[in-house]
Amino acid sequence: MASGLGAEELRELYERFAPVVHRRALALLGRDADAWDIVQEVFERMLTAGARFRREARPMTYVYRVTTNLCLNALRSRHLREPALPEREESAALTPSQWEAADFIRHLVGRMGERELEVATLHFFDGLTQEEIAQMLDVSRKTIVRDLESIRKKAAELGRLPGEHLEAGRG
Repeated sequence: MASGLGAEELRELYERFAPVVHRRALALLGRDADAWDIVQEVFERMLTAGARFRREARPMTYVYRVTTNLCLNALRSRHLREPALPEREESAALTPSQWEAADFIRHLVGRMGERELEVATLHFFDGLTQEEIAQMLDVSRKTIVRDLESIRKKAAELGRLPGEHLEAGRG
């Protein structure tokens, strides 16, 4: 394979990361078929990234970011095609606060930029601190604070404040 990832290495990566990617995609998208599409896209990206993926200090960070970005892109596409939110498929793996955060993010899809959606997902859905988000996105903590303030303001204007998530203000 020209990408630098062999068939055996790709199989091992799939066994290791596919369940994580699927769980995350299902939680964010709410549809099993869409989640499996994301799994396929993530592994296509790994295959084409090859050596760049292998150089990643923490492969899980790469997988996490690619999965999140693909899910947010899918939500944006869906928002353009289907203005009404679809019924969610059940997943016992999510806590009530994660369900609330996923619904919150889906409502914001057409109203926020790419980084704001990524920050909202990492903060409200994943529960990462501002510092953790800053490290993951390679920006300053101050930038994340500004992004979260902007997200809160837009959410308040839309009347879509998910209870404890926005009030907690984790640092």
